[in-house]
Amino acid sequence: MILGLSIILICTLKKSLICVGDTVMDHDQKPFDFLKESIKKKKWNKKDILARIALILGAGILFGAAAALIFAWVEPNAQTAIHGKMRPPKVDIPNDEDPSVAPQPEDSSSASNSSSVSSSSASSTSESQPTEEAKTDEIGLVEYKRLYKEMLDVAEKPKRAIVTVIGITNWMDYFNQNYENRQQISGLLVADNGQDLFILTEYRVVENVERIQVTFWDGSVIDATYLKHDPNTGLSILKVPRSELKQQTREGMEISPLGNSYGVSQGEPILAVGNPIGYSDSVAYGIITSVTNKISTIDTEYNLLTTDIMGSKEGSGVLVNLDGEIVGIIAQSYSSDDKNIITALAVSQIKPLIEKLSNNEQLNYIGIKGQDVTKEIADKIGIPKGVLVTTIQPDSPAMQSGIKEQDVIVKFNDDKITSLKQYHDSMDKCKPGQKVAITAMRRGAEGYGELPFEVTVGEN
Repeated sequence: MILGLSIILICTLKKSLICVGDTVMDHDQKPFDFLKESIKKKKWNKKDILARIALILGAGILFGAAAALIFAWVEPNAQTAIHGKMRPPKVDIPNDEDPSVAPQPEDSSSASNSSSVSSSSASSTSESQPTEEAKTDEIGLVEYKRLYKEMLDVAEKPKRAIVTVIGITNWMDYFNQNYENRQQISGLLVADNGQDLFILTEYRVVENVERIQVTFWDGSVIDATYLKHDPNTGLSILKVPRSELKQQTREGMEISPLGNSYGVSQGEPILAVGNPIGYSDSVAYGIITSVTNKISTIDTEYNLLTTDIMGSKEGSGVLVNLDGEIVGIIAQSYSSDDKNIITALAVSQIKPLIEKLSNNEQLNYIGIKGQDVTKEIADKIGIPKGVLVTTIQPDSPAMQSGIKEQDVIVKFNDDKITSLKQYHDSMDKCKPGQKVAITAMRRGAEGYGELPFEVTVGEN
């Protein structure tokens, strides 16, 4: 642009200088010499020169602006055509394999035998050294205190992965004075793609708010952006630019160590970390009381981990095992109505969901709630093995295709279906808008008959 302006200016000045000068007249002209044409040089006029310079500069600026606009439009399109559209790095959360075989019986027997041996050994020791009973009790109290200190140390790393999420809404009181309504809940740092940090939290706190803030382990407060949520679980993902965090905050924080919840067993010691009892930055101790409870949601089901820890109905946070791994996401909405015992979603089952939400991917939707028909149920009641449809969502793809309640889904495309998990996994391989073939068994006057359905997968 500057080079073009310079060239135009030089040419114009040169032209102007050629025209500058006085008229050349010969005093010895003959009478008819006036008929001869003479060149009269124009006098130097500063106003004309300045006007021309201003005109040239104006034209150059307009030309440069037009060129800049054209370049700004052409360059991104050219880059896209050559290199393709740039996307942020994808979040990848490794999934856990659901074990298909039960633990070997000899393990439990050997454990039982070893327990018996140790018990008998302890008994014999006790019999041989009765005088040390008081001393043993005293040591036990010391060990008890040390044990809880060690358990608290185990929670230190997961605590660095827990943040406080604050949903802010501006309200106006009776006297027309503005004030902020602030709701807070625990959040969990689940992923870091090098550009952004991704935070898992509950949608109920960030729904329809005007501003979202996140408080990190060191008290740093950063504004967050809502990304996506899952209507089934009520979980959502927030995003925070990594560059906006102080170096101290980045170095001290932890990305949550997500463990394998399939390995959690009944009676296992557990820690509830976050806001389980209604207060932030708190820790509670207990054991796992059950791992077999399930919650049925649309198109899938999730395992629940229940504990003996009494918490708040509004509690939040995570369950941590003694290895310092997060095995459950506290979800008190699934807790018993009459008891506020800490209940959590098993983390292994929601890892694929966390990954999809973090990558802002579409969530598939067909619109049924179902129940597994096991071999025992099939033999007892006479229902085919598969997934019994218990509820059809209104105006869902399932309803539009003709699937009805009490139908038993036995096939999804080429996949044989014997459980709700298999059904969900098969659906998860599809894309919204894709047509899939679902085979179901429907009871008629002569028993169950096979019916084919064509279903268009929707988006949740």
